[in-house]
Amino acid sequence: MKRFLFLLLIVLVGAAGCKKDGKHKVRKNHKQSVGSSAGDILSDQKYEKLTVQVIYMTGYRPTDGAIDNLREMLTERCDKPDGVSIVFKEIAAQGKSAYTLSDVKEIEDAARSEFTTRNNIALTMLFLDGPSADDQANAVVLGIAYYNTSVAVFESTVHDYSDQLNEPARYKLETLIMNHEMGHLFGLVNLGTPLQSSHEDGNYPGHCNNPDCLMYWEAETGSAVANLIGSSPIPDFDANCISDLQHNGGR
Repeated sequence: MKRFLFLLLIVLVGAAGCKKDGKHKVRKNHKQSVGSSAGDILSDQKYEKLTVQVIYMTGYRPTDGAIDNLREMLTERCDKPDGVSIVFKEIAAQGKSAYTLSDVKEIEDAARSEFTTRNNIALTMLFLDGPSADDQANAVVLGIAYYNTSVAVFESTVHDYSDQLNEPARYKLETLIMNHEMGHLFGLVNLGTPLQSSHEDGNYPGHCNNPDCLMYWEAETGSAVANLIGSSPIPDFDANCISDLQHNGGR
């Protein structure tokens, strides 16, 4: 496997925004900071249903195995009596050599059609046909959480580092990225979901200090990806992260 620094990123500041919707009067704010809607995503106090819109560019739809794992995790951790729904939307591949954060936001603005309304909180996950503009010679970005309800996955980069000899199965790498970034939307670690114990990594804010946890910052060595090779399990939230989620309305 190629020796790279694999990055899972968060944008810690978001811009406010809401739009009119004739049917439901107002689409709820969906351009806030990462983690600011954590309680709404996790609990049933305001929204009893959760919808994730997966927007993917042609040729870059995530694997069914990863989608199943995402649905299972959301159902297990979010208290949504009316269930979790994942809907798909295919958009044309843009063929860009790299995508900036501004590009990602513009694509969401043009393509997103699921918004939070009444009893249903909506999230979006974009799957792009090109790499991040923040990639470096020995460091590549796999995914990013950039709004309170928004995640992007650089799926072409995922293809480059999966399903080949000495590389992890694609569904495992996708699951790691999707669930990790979703954890940031859950407000982990200390991004909107209050800490119940001292487990935030002082060197990598927003991440857990347990190397076995899904929310651990393993990118410095790339071990988070390398450890997925073969029969190795996909990391899950540890007991401290689960405690945080449960105290913010999750399960």
